[in-house]
Amino acid sequence: MEGIMYDSKESGEKIDKVAKKWVADNPDKVKEWTKGVPDVNGVKVELVSTPWDSERASSSVVKEVMEKKGFDVTVTPVDVAVVFESIAHGDGDATLAAWLPITHKDFYDKFKGKFNDLGENLTGAKIGLVVPEYMDIDSIEDLKPKK
Repeated sequence: MEGIMYDSKESGEKIDKVAKKWVADNPDKVKEWTKGVPDVNGVKVELVSTPWDSERASSSVVKEVMEKKGFDVTVTPVDVAVVFESIAHGDGDATLAAWLPITHKDFYDKFKGKFNDLGENLTGAKIGLVVPEYMDIDSIEDLKPKK
């Protein structure tokens, strides 16, 4: 995701175009992902996603890979509050936009049992806090009010 977002920003190309190039440039990775997945002919799949660049990148890659296997894939951007509801009610078929176990925990818990959790699709990701260099802050503790 990071590389696709970076390349999109640097080149000015849309994320979906950069994702297609990434898929074309990484055939071994794609082959590993799709091992045992049979080709189909036009099976429709709707991915629901948030309109964040990270999710645009991952959804665009998965869309491209699935289309190479013969799926007819639509990516529908929705608000994060709608992602789990869409899957739980069958309005969408899948998402890669679930930030678990913490960020989207409330949405996950609300609709748990109404969808199948297939596990993580990205390992090692971290959610953090960043500030401009001029702020002279080295840790989150530096943000605590002085007494």
